[in-house]
Amino acid sequence: MRKLFLFVVLALLLTFGVANATNIPQMVDPKEYPTVWTEVVYNGSGSTIYSGHIVQWDFETSDSSINYNDDMCMWIATADAASDIWTAGVVPVGNNIANGAVGAIIIRGPAYIMEHTTPPTANEICGTHTDGTVTTDGAGANTSSIGITVDASPTYGPNGGSGSGFSIVYVEPTQSDD
Repeated sequence: MRKLFLFVVLALLLTFGVANATNIPQMVDPKEYPTVWTEVVYNGSGSTIYSGHIVQWDFETSDSSINYNDDMCMWIATADAASDIWTAGVVPVGNNIANGAVGAIIIRGPAYIMEHTTPPTANEICGTHTDGTVTTDGAGANTSSIGITVDASPTYGPNGGSGSGFSIVYVEPTQSDD
């Protein structure tokens, strides 16, 4: 009887486990491939979120059929405020997230990000512009950064092309009370 009880408990635990979670790679080839952490998210913003753009958490719009989960689900929208406190991560290049679809964002590690007309410079903290592109992080009024610019004008870019229009940023969103 105890074995049957234990079996049922284990089966229930496996059944109700987390289906999607933060992807933290356990094994990588650091010589050839970057290590990036990703988070599974939902786009309920009303429009497609394009790859290479910075996104922000959209908890206020989050609407779960389970009442106590309202305003707590992993919803995102294109970043629409300069260095907003809700900065979440970056949509990986080549992986647009359609409205009403589930996708992934990079929350830590190197990523190509579309540049604003005022691109960041290498070795500086950078933030989001009001259109979801990356720019130099201004001092004072900003409350969040997306990370540190590794390369402001990479030789190679997405899909083996030129890096023009992109910066490589080590993504690690950080909030501040500045």
